[in-house]
Amino acid sequence: MSVNLQQTIKPLLYQPRNEPLPAPASLSAVQGVVFDAAGNQPPRQVSTAAKASTGCLFLTRIPSAENVNEHDLGVLLASGADGVVLAGCRGPADIQRIDVMLKVTEAAAGIPQGRTALLAEYATVPESVLSPHSLAGVSSRLSALIFDAAALAEACGCRRVTEAGDVPAVVRAGRAAAVLRACEAGIAAYEMMPADAVDEWALRRLWINSLENGFSAVALRSWQQIDLLAAAGVLTEV
Repeated sequence: MSVNLQQTIKPLLYQPRNEPLPAPASLSAVQGVVFDAAGNQPPRQVSTAAKASTGCLFLTRIPSAENVNEHDLGVLLASGADGVVLAGCRGPADIQRIDVMLKVTEAAAGIPQGRTALLAEYATVPESVLSPHSLAGVSSRLSALIFDAAALAEACGCRRVTEAGDVPAVVRAGRAAAVLRACEAGIAAYEMMPADAVDEWALRRLWINSLENGFSAVALRSWQQIDLLAAAGVLTEV
């Protein structure tokens, strides 16, 4: 289940842990909702009903490729997840590893091969920023990259924005790497919005800045940010 690059205009939403899903009208405003594998998986009946009426994808964020196995993925698919978001992706090898495990899991569960989507948080660790390897053709199920400046800054021991208001060089490099790799592979690229972006016009400027820098859309950290974008006139389906 891929995400079409030309149609990716809605944001992704990282579901806050232990918070309930909103009404279907709000789900219609997002491309997909990302749940944390550690404990807030959507019940099958909820995800089925929501998907039927909104077309929203239900995705599960999984840890690094070395810390997940076929059993873990089987549990996630049984919960009703449409796909997985790989955290801390270092390059093609991580994506290929997850792709193979998904093939095994789909076969065991009687799910059509390739139905489960794969997205990757990319350029959030130094290895992927420095990787010389293309992602083109690595996996037919890879549909999008997600860049998180805060995650990369933390991994490199710096701030997302300095006290002087500058963006550190490593963040600039990571941001460019995510867009370039996605463009090279012909897939979508999302940019994670800062958690402290809680002003509608500031969030709107960040949204526009992401699009002008080559991202397909943004990833958000709260339903409040969805409402703020709607209030700013960016989203029309809330």
